[in-house]
Amino acid sequence: MKRIILIIATLLLAAWTASAQRNLEVGAIFDGKVVPPKAMKETFIKSAQLDPFNLERYHSVSFTGDDRVLKEVSRRVLADAEKATDQEIHMNEGDLVYAILTFEGANRDNQFVCYQCVSKDGGHVITLVYMHGPATLDDLKRLFKTKK
Repeated sequence: MKRIILIIATLLLAAWTASAQRNLEVGAIFDGKVVPPKAMKETFIKSAQLDPFNLERYHSVSFTGDDRVLKEVSRRVLADAEKATDQEIHMNEGDLVYAILTFEGANRDNQFVCYQCVSKDGGHVITLVYMHGPATLDDLKRLFKTKK
């Protein structure tokens, strides 16, 4: 019985997480459609732990990929950047190195996508973070500056 409840809870969490990013191209990455879920390190937080950050949801994935994966992830991030209300993007020799995208919603219902890629000999270490809540990008920048 406990196993069935755990399976149902896991499936509901996966469905709920997917709906949070459904309007974003990067949603497919979080859904495991670009990189298999077993190849990703994933962190998902939705609790009172996020209250001090003025966030409701935090979801991150990190994985190592080849050039094909890098190209697909970069394509999706840049497609979302076209819809963002604010963005910071850094390219190096035509490759996307990092991006911070803001999608402002009604009633301060904001979404943020952060991307970072560190290329190494064995591939590309990619980190993708999705955050949702009333925080603004300036709020997050101030927070991270004070937490150093």
